[in-house]
Amino acid sequence: MSTKTLRKRIALVAVSALGAGLLSVVAAPSANAAIPDTGTLFIASTATTTGKVVADKDATLAYSIGFITATSTTGLGALGNGYQLTGGAATGLVYAGAKIAFSASSSTTSADSLGVVVTGGAVDELAASGSTGHAATITTSGDRTIVAAVQTLTTMTTLKGSFNISAAAGTTATLTVYKGTGITGVTTATNGTLVGTWTFTVAAGSAAGVVSLADSSVFQQASTTAGIAASGTNAYDTSSRINNGSVGIIWVNLKDAYTSAVQTGTVTVTATNSAPVNIVDTTAAADSYAATTSFDSSTCGTDGTCYIYVKQPVANTAGSSTVTITHNGTVLATKTLNWNGDIASLEVVAADSSANFANGHAEDTTSGGDIVYKIKDAAGNILNVSALPTMGSGSTGALVGASIGTTVNVTSGVLQTAAVGYGVVQMVIPESALNGAGTYRLKTTNSAGVSIYSAVQKATVSNGDTDSHAIAWDKKSYAPGEIAVVTVTLKDAYGNLMADGTMATGWTAAVGTTTELTAVGTACSATASYVLGGSFTCKYGVGNVAGSYSYSFDLTTATPQAATVGSIAITGSGVTNADVLKAIVSLIASINKQIAALQKALLKK
Repeated sequence: MSTKTLRKRIALVAVSALGAGLLSVVAAPSANAAIPDTGTLFIASTATTTGKVVADKDATLAYSIGFITATSTTGLGALGNGYQLTGGAATGLVYAGAKIAFSASSSTTSADSLGVVVTGGAVDELAASGSTGHAATITTSGDRTIVAAVQTLTTMTTLKGSFNISAAAGTTATLTVYKGTGITGVTTATNGTLVGTWTFTVAAGSAAGVVSLADSSVFQQASTTAGIAASGTNAYDTSSRINNGSVGIIWVNLKDAYTSAVQTGTVTVTATNSAPVNIVDTTAAADSYAATTSFDSSTCGTDGTCYIYVKQPVANTAGSSTVTITHNGTVLATKTLNWNGDIASLEVVAADSSANFANGHAEDTTSGGDIVYKIKDAAGNILNVSALPTMGSGSTGALVGASIGTTVNVTSGVLQTAAVGYGVVQMVIPESALNGAGTYRLKTTNSAGVSIYSAVQKATVSNGDTDSHAIAWDKKSYAPGEIAVVTVTLKDAYGNLMADGTMATGWTAAVGTTTELTAVGTACSATASYVLGGSFTCKYGVGNVAGSYSYSFDLTTATPQAATVGSIAITGSGVTNADVLKAIVSLIASINKQIAALQKALLKK
């Protein structure tokens, strides 16, 4: 008999027992321990298998009828076949006519007696529990809603019994226990401190055990590699495409309107595009291989939870499948899962990649040598990859003998992810006499072992330190308020552009004045400027005073080349030095003229 068939037969037995009022909807707590002698109230949540409630001081021997679930946890702890409550209040859900086994104790070191008060039902099966030192005289009220267990020894009072609930569906019943020396009979049953109180809501038969879509969960989880057991309980659908060859996972958690687990009924799964599916209530590594058809059915276990494995419709091919999940014929949800295909293309993103490399460039240098790549399937989907591209065969020129760095890191050896959309590798060039032009291409391998190559890329390789520089202003003259940009190009002794990431070692710049040509942005300097595409730029804010302003750029490490000097003009609506001088002369003449007129007027008097 298969494991799945055995599970289904067990589930059918559970359904029959539930109809007879013998089983609860949820599994019992797993802890195994005797009820502690510290003043506690214990109730059994585990369903009886004999049709009879069993009250016992040992928490592993007590069984109830009709308990569904605990719905609050204030002061509540799992113990044996139920829950222990100490000095707090708890709530739970039961079926109509439920019989809840309970056990109460005072404390080992006191002479406290116990008082029990119930509403919405009556107590039965009462007895002093335990052995010597746990004796008590038990009295009840006429309707058996009040119990007094008066201690008859000097150590502790204990009591066990059944709370038989008669409250109607939709109403509540309560079980409250007190302890104290003032409890001497049913009339003084509340003369003490609170041990604990339970409030039970009686579930409507039409809602209990019936799946409520509003309270249940059906969500696509993160995919898993074949051979890895399903997992995940995220209360949202993942939006990520599934990796080629990986298995889609859907988590199902069935609850009724009282948020109790639904463990009965049949969950059925169908998938479009012939995607194989497999539904299990207990996950195992082999489950991801078990799916063979696009239909399956099962129960969802004692906790209402099951997992659906969905395999790729067509191996190594991008595709999708819409999965429909039903419970006893009622649709719970439909989920569309999307897969990526196998690697079909490898692209070097030239606009974002270095085209100028340095002879002797090692892996994991601080800058330069980076190559940005994109790996896609045949449908154009960006893929998650598990290995960096390598150097393809056929490198030429100065790149003969070059390789690609193999270290995965966060900057120069970045594995591509679909979320980011690209990856990065680094060119590694051994020390040699090579320089100048060269070509290369990248390589990766798909799951079928087929080599996938990028297009051939052109590049140059510099050798040695910077030997010369050249400058070029973006304009011949500038108006006030503009940004003047000068491009500085660096080359090695062989006339090759310097490699990307080369620092402007030995570079100095002197331009204009601090008021008329002011450096903006990152100042050009030997330590702040580095080459990209063979050059770097310097920017200057243009002032308001027109005129001709000199500049001097020098590269002190380049012995054969003198400083590059010249001048640039500020023109347009700006004020020239000549204009300023003319205005001063005019102003002086005007003042002299006014003084002469004033003297003449004074002489007439």
